[in-house]
Amino acid sequence: MKEPSRNESCPCGSGKKYKKCCFMDDKKKFELLRAIRLAEKPEDIKTILSETLKIYVFKVELLRIPYREITEEISCIIELNGKNSLYQLHLSIQGAFDWDNNHMFSFYLGKDEYDRENEYTANPLGEHIISTFSEPTKSASDTQIRDLNLYLGREFTYLFDYGDQILHKVKVVDIRESESSELNRNKVISKTGKAPEQYYWGEEE
Repeated sequence: MKEPSRNESCPCGSGKKYKKCCFMDDKKKFELLRAIRLAEKPEDIKTILSETLKIYVFKVELLRIPYREITEEISCIIELNGKNSLYQLHLSIQGAFDWDNNHMFSFYLGKDEYDRENEYTANPLGEHIISTFSEPTKSASDTQIRDLNLYLGREFTYLFDYGDQILHKVKVVDIRESESSELNRNKVISKTGKAPEQYYWGEEE
C-alpha cells in the first residue's frame, strides 16, 4: 500500500481529504504512514492506528569486556515505550553502565551473534552506518521498538565499540499496555552489580 494523494480521502477514516487531515500534522502523518506500511489491506489501517501503546521492559546484562573477567552479574532493567527507537535503547544502556557514547554500535536480532541480515546500527549521533565493504544494515534510529515483533522472553545482543567488542545480552522481561502517564516512558529502573571501567589501563602496581 502507498501514501494517498492529497485529494483522496484520508485512510484514518475521518471523512476528510488527506490534505486537510493527517497530512497537516507531522505526528499524525507519521502514524498514518506507518499504519499504511504495516497494513495488509485498507481496513487494517484503522486497527493499527487504534492500537494501545505498549511499555517494554528489558534486562540488559554485560557478557564480555576486554581484559577483564566478569565474575558476578552486571545488569540493569530498562523501561521504554514502544515508540522509542533502538538508538534510544542504546542511549539508555550507555547511561546505565556509565559508558561513553563515543563509538558505533549494533543490535543483532537474529539467531546468531553477528547476523548481518538482522543487524541495526548507528554511530554515537544516531546516524545510520552505511558501509560499501559489507552487507547493508538497518538503521537503529529509524527502527521503533514496537515494530520489532518482540515477545516476552525474546533475547538479542547489543555490541558496543567495534574495537573493544563490549557485548551485552538483552532480554524482554515484561510487556504491558501503557497508561497515559507512561506515554513518554524511558527509564532505568534498577541495576545489579557495578559495571567495570570502560577502558582498561592495566593493573595498578
